[in-house]
Amino acid sequence: MIAKIDQLIQEFDKVVNEPFNATLSGQERIWFLVYDPAEQRKVSLRMGEFETSTLRAGKKWQAISLKDCFPEWMSNHDYRDAYFTNPEYIVDQLEAEFIPFAIQFLKKKLESIEQDSDTLIAILDVSSLFGFARLSEILKNCDRDFKGRLLIFFPGEFENNQYRLLDARDGWDYLARPITI
Repeated sequence: MIAKIDQLIQEFDKVVNEPFNATLSGQERIWFLVYDPAEQRKVSLRMGEFETSTLRAGKKWQAISLKDCFPEWMSNHDYRDAYFTNPEYIVDQLEAEFIPFAIQFLKKKLESIEQDSDTLIAILDVSSLFGFARLSEILKNCDRDFKGRLLIFFPGEFENNQYRLLDARDGWDYLARPITI
């Protein structure tokens, strides 16, 4: 029997080899590579195969990690010490300050990389935002900031046209294309 990660790479390979349609909206040019959160380590270890598949398809590969987004925001916050003492105080700040910060964080990363309509930008470590911000909120504010495709490595599930990050939060509808096994 073929391993789940191998099946996921095969499905991705089929999709990345299709021509990139330039007439799609930003939301339609986002791909969600959906996998079981328990497979995260295997996906991370095989990341090079996704890049190789992209390059073999004649596309360009770029990667952006969201792992440093929250730590960067928190390290520069005036009340960070108080938040560590009383974490419940941070809740109001997440909506008012962190979400706009996360949107700008991703926008800056997208602006800083060389890209064209044949570029696939892999967004890694989206689970690092879990509990702090909704990925859907960030993506809907960045869907005009890339030229090719945005590939979200998504540890969660896709069912009935609903995406659920880490299987723990209410899902959301999105026009993105799911890549699943």
